[in-house]
Amino acid sequence: MASGPSHFRLASAGIGVVGASFGMARYGYGLLLPDIRASYGLTSGALGMIAAGSYLAYLAASAAVGPLTARVGARCVVGLGGCCATSGMLLAGLSGTPLVLALGVLVGGASCGLVFPPFSDAIEALVAPTRRARTLAAVSSGTGYGIAIAVPIALVAGSAWRSAWLAFAAVSGLVTLWAARVLPAARTCATPWDLPRITRRWLVCPRSRPLLLGALLIGLGSSVYLTFAVDYLVTEGSLPTSTSRLFLVLMGSATLLGTLAGDLLRRFSPAATFSVLTAMLAGSVELLAVAPASLGLAAFSGVLFGGSFSLIVAIQSIWTSRVFAERPSAGLAAVMFMLGLGLLVGPPAAGLLADRLGLGAVLLLAGGVAAIAGALPPREQLVPAAA
Repeated sequence: MASGPSHFRLASAGIGVVGASFGMARYGYGLLLPDIRASYGLTSGALGMIAAGSYLAYLAASAAVGPLTARVGARCVVGLGGCCATSGMLLAGLSGTPLVLALGVLVGGASCGLVFPPFSDAIEALVAPTRRARTLAAVSSGTGYGIAIAVPIALVAGSAWRSAWLAFAAVSGLVTLWAARVLPAARTCATPWDLPRITRRWLVCPRSRPLLLGALLIGLGSSVYLTFAVDYLVTEGSLPTSTSRLFLVLMGSATLLGTLAGDLLRRFSPAATFSVLTAMLAGSVELLAVAPASLGLAAFSGVLFGGSFSLIVAIQSIWTSRVFAERPSAGLAAVMFMLGLGLLVGPPAAGLLADRLGLGAVLLLAGGVAAIAGALPPREQLVPAAA
């Protein structure tokens, strides 16, 4: 194992940039959506299209991140991703029109495809095998830390949603600097000519098909919740915006459970764990659909969703490191691409359907899609016996 930063410092850097990118640059849009809707008078379809721009940029970045990381190293790619998150949120905070806001959301969305996969290579090279699953799970849970910080900022900002974006950008700049300090400048993996070529047959094989398809279904099912949950509680549940945002505090706090993924896989069957978690995810989405006016049930839904979603993503990340052991960042990028494809298609489709059927019906459909992923669990042991 190469010398480098401690697993704790590496995990903290990953948590920071993943939190800023996913928890703020991406999910900050859903957090601030009710005030954005009120400010610009946008329909659910238009709001879904803006969200889709974020996921489109995420897909493009995910497609490029594997080869880019192999060539220039994790620090450069993570730094680029952090700059995208910071500049995108600055644009959103300074926006005066929906077009500028959409551009900021798009630039910020690209960061999500860049900051997470390089840590897979870095952890593989710099962390002892017995600590890799836990470290990767910790980094994947960074979204929860980002949301947990973003919600109080949004509550203080109130209807001044642009100020919240600017505060998010300041946090993003700080954690990007920390990640650049922690990650080594040199490449942490083999040189590009030593690595297997990234081909369709390498990416899509019997071992990877359930992983990739499951990521797509999880993305589709969860995207509706992540984009429209707060707006649904305000418009259909008649809850105050501030109360609805507190719901995200619970959801964000629950996503910290993703750090336990490695321990769950050590104690229980990966297939059973994955299937139970997808059932919990589907149930949380459908619970919100039928009970938006009940603060207690909405809170329970948020906790259930946050915990199950973060654990599923963490398990898929660990699963990826086994299936694509030769090029972890490229494999994780492929899985994140499929997750992002679902997240891209979900919001605009849900927004258009919601204008006709209502958000409640669309949430029920989304929960059904997420439940199907439970039929695609891992078939192998995902962590070393001594982990």
